Formats: sequence, structure tokens, C-alpha cells
Amino acid sequence: MKLKKWIKRIVITLVSVWLLLWGCGKLFDKIPAVSDDYQKAFDYQGTLEKKYAMNGQYQVEEYSIEDEDEKIKYHDIYYPSDIKATARQWPLVVIANGTGIPARKYRAIFRHLASWGFIVVGNQEEWAWEGKSSSKSQDIVLRENDNPQSPLYHKVDTMNIGLVGHSQGGMAVYTGASRFSNSHRYKALCTQSGTAIMLADSLGWDFLKEVKAPMLMMGGCGDFDAKALCKLDDMKKSYEGIGSKQKILGRIKNIDHGDVLKCGDAYMTAWMRYWLFGDTVAAKCFIGNDAEILTNEGWRDVKREGM
Repeated sequence: MKLKKWIKRIVITLVSVWLLLWGCGKLFDKIPAVSDDYQKAFDYQGTLEKKYAMNGQYQVEEYSIEDEDEKIKYHDIYYPSDIKATARQWPLVVIANGTGIPARKYRAIFRHLASWGFIVVGNQEEWAWEGKSSSKSQDIVLRENDNPQSPLYHKVDTMNIGLVGHSQGGMAVYTGASRFSNSHRYKALCTQSGTAIMLADSLGWDFLKEVKAPMLMMGGCGDFDAKALCKLDDMKKSYEGIGSKQKILGRIKNIDHGDVLKCGDAYMTAWMRYWLFGDTVAAKCFIGNDAEILTNEGWRDVKREGM
């Protein structure tokens, strides 16, 4: 009799724990990985860095396209509201996800970029390293550009497309920019806390020569990045291996892995503004002997080539 009661208590406890974890999982599903006011958490040291950390001039709208691939689920597209009232075309930025984090947890990052005049797309793939889902997201938006029923009809600047990714998504920048039929379309790249070291184990280093678009490579100085996932030596080896003629490497002081996505968003936005818009103010972050990133007290280990 006592044994039955003991077994019953164990079963009830296990079920209760399972329900608690399930409930927490559902709750966490509703919590964004990036809050709407994420910029308030950082003390940006550069004047222009602070400028591009803030939201741009455009209001933002969004919509989703369902995908038959269960891993991708949806392609979420964000765009400036002004797109409807102008005849101009707008650059596109594709965002690759970090491990286990779908695009819908990055909404604030997407909206921030769109507020600066970009069409921005991502999907729900949680294992994005191979670049396949990002390649498909690019194709989806270009298809929308040819669709008379789409708000993006003839609005996409197909000559100015960027790719950015954090963590595992950072690895997807290397693969997405080198291994697909649409890789050549990328005109600007940014990898955040993602090196090619693990990719090179299976693909070798030679594939990096096919990464040819201008690259901004960033990492953090906190223990997780600096000692494990994004070590400086690995960053340098990735930097030296890519075929990009214009490239910058740098690490953000007092910032670790997860916050590189958010704090690094400022210079990532400026990088895309420079290469895809020809923004002459954003250029001052990176170009010339007095480029802001070279003297920014919040950054270290900055290397440049072709800039």
C-alpha cells in the first residue's frame, strides 16, 4: 500500500514538473530575445555608432509568407511604410538566425533595420549554419518583387542585397555568401560572433575564398566569445581566409556573445547603409584614416583591409 502511494507521488511530481516546464516553454516562446528598447542597455562610445543604434526615419510594416518546409515555417518580411508611396527601390537585408532562435524573437532588430530604409527578411529556421534557409529567404523576396499582388512589387533593389547573422547565423554568412546560386547577389556581409572555424573542419578553408562581398566581422570580449565560440585567433583566421577585398574585424569591449547581436547592431546598420545605400555619413564609421571604429573606445583589436 505504501509502495503504491510512493509511486503515485512520484508520478504526480513528474507530471507536475513536466507541466511546469511545458508552461514555461510556452511563456518563453512569447518573450522576445531582443526587447524593443534594447539600445538603452548599451553605452555607445562612438558618435556615429550611437546615431545608427537609434531607429531611423521610417515607420515599418510587416507580413509573412508560409513555407512548406517545417524547419523554415515562415518568411517574415519587414519594410518601410514609405514603400507604398514612392517609385524608388529599396535595398534588401537577409538575416540568418542564431542557434535555436527563430526570426520572430529578433523582431526589434528587423524593425530597426527597416526603419533605416531596408527591406528585411528572415525565417524560423533554428539551425541556420548551412545557409540554405537564408538563400531561400532571399529568393522569396525576389519572387515578391515580381508579384503584382505583393507590397514589394518592383520595390526591391536587386543590385543591393546584404546578409547578416549572429552566432550560428554568423556561420551562415560564410556559407550563404559562397555556396548557393544566389550567393553572388550579396553586396555586403556582417558576421556577429560567428567564425568559420567549425565550418572549415568539414568544408576546408578554401571555400572561404568564394566569400567576396565586403565583410564586417565582429565579436565580444566576454568569456564565452573570447575563450570559446569566437576566439580572436579564430576570428583572424576567418578574416584572413575570406576572399573579400574590403573587410574589417573588431571586438566590442565588455560585451559577450548574446549582446554582440544587440550592441553590434549599430555598426552593422551603418555598414549596410554605406554599402547598400551609399550613405556618406555611415562611411565615416569605416573609411579613411579617421574612421570612427579605429578610435572608438568601446572597440578593440580592429583590423582593416581595402578601406
